[in-house]
Amino acid sequence: MQSKLIFTHETEISRLITATLYSPILGMDWNYNLYWPKSSSLSSNEQLPLLIMLHGILGNSRNFLERFDSQKMLDDLIAAHGTKMIVVFADGFNTFYVNQKGGLQMENAIINDLLPFIMSHYPVSQDSRFHAIGGISMGGYGAARFALKYPHVFQNSLLISPAIWSTLDRKNPIRQTMHAFCNQNTNWSDAVYQRLFPTKYISPKQSASLKFFVESSCLDKTVPIADVTKFVDTLQQNQISVLFKKDANGGHTWPYWQEAVPHAYSWLSSSLKK
Repeated sequence: MQSKLIFTHETEISRLITATLYSPILGMDWNYNLYWPKSSSLSSNEQLPLLIMLHGILGNSRNFLERFDSQKMLDDLIAAHGTKMIVVFADGFNTFYVNQKGGLQMENAIINDLLPFIMSHYPVSQDSRFHAIGGISMGGYGAARFALKYPHVFQNSLLISPAIWSTLDRKNPIRQTMHAFCNQNTNWSDAVYQRLFPTKYISPKQSASLKFFVESSCLDKTVPIADVTKFVDTLQQNQISVLFKKDANGGHTWPYWQEAVPHAYSWLSSSLKK
């Protein structure tokens, strides 16, 4: 796989890279953005923690950079907590980060193309205790599923307004417009959705090492707080460490996520020190 560097923005504090890698699994050039502190370089022996952030429905790899200043946010976090990390923002299209029937094999691409590429091209720790995956909405669903299915790869997970419906309402337009959980008869199959649901991958032996941060709004009308609470309860019943933050204000919106994402980054910074 070859990396194609498109544009690099450099400040006195950090570097931000926009690039592509070729994914044999997806059969195409694949966009990603990457943040790392200026004090680290490709020639350094320092191995940094890795965080992969996943966007929501209709989003792309630049959402976290354009909707709010992730670079400054991470700069400030490092200044406050001293925990440097490499952060990757990858395109996930509208796949819910699963292997779609007759469509993109996004789960395989992240595990077998993106992750090995990042780990071989950047100064990333090889220790999964320093690997994290997070996301908003659809990305939160994906992050939850990756952490629970691959606990030997990601031991920390950051979920912001995760799209983890217990059952998606029959009238929800997502049923008509999304095809991640399709079968031969319908765009959205409840049977497929339930079969792939993140908690299906909980393993008493392997999941015990996982740590989750979950934040959502009680006013969220897209993903009811009751569904998020049920998910968190299931994790805790299986002795999985969870910090759950229920907010009294906000919705399923970027203004809310602008406030919530820094909380997740700060939690991760503290978690990595333990």
